[in-house]
Amino acid sequence: MKNVRALKHLPNIITLLNMLLGLLVLVIHMARPSESHRIASCGLILIAALLDGMDGRLARRLGAESPLGKQLDSFADLVSFGLAPIAILLTYPASRNGGWPLYICLILYAAAGAFRLARFNVDTYKNYFVGLPITAAGVMMVGLSLFLHYSSVLQHDITVVLIAAFVCTLAVLMVSGFKIRRLGEKKVEAPSAGA
Repeated sequence: MKNVRALKHLPNIITLLNMLLGLLVLVIHMARPSESHRIASCGLILIAALLDGMDGRLARRLGAESPLGKQLDSFADLVSFGLAPIAILLTYPASRNGGWPLYICLILYAAAGAFRLARFNVDTYKNYFVGLPITAAGVMMVGLSLFLHYSSVLQHDITVVLIAAFVCTLAVLMVSGFKIRRLGEKKVEAPSAGA
């Protein structure tokens, strides 16, 4: 019986691991804002994304879903997929020199992610997400960072403008009202409320 109770804490432990990975990325880049830890940081966020995919499924399987777990998951996602990818992107001198236009786009990205998570927490839909999930946006930001790391496109001045446009596009997609079907979920009738 005690083992069953202990298992019910496992989803929240996985969620906390997700958050700790995101916090680790932030601390690394606040302490040593250089490119030396860039690839490792991208890897940490990708691992956090895998953990984010596990915790909810495990909670449903164990019957351990709770309001606390939902809120904790959102805080973890904001750290790991809203803030940590920004820290990685700012390891590029061209990004840091992009000035206020890029900074504003990064701030809007984080704010849109927070809004997206808050909307998810009060959402009653079961079959789909409304707007791009922040986990997907964070993985795309990591993909952008890896692309920039392994290419020479930052030598062109226009690249920073394109980065800003990409980041703003992700922000818009997160707060948009379009619906994305949940993968691997059984179909459940949704209420008739608006998105």
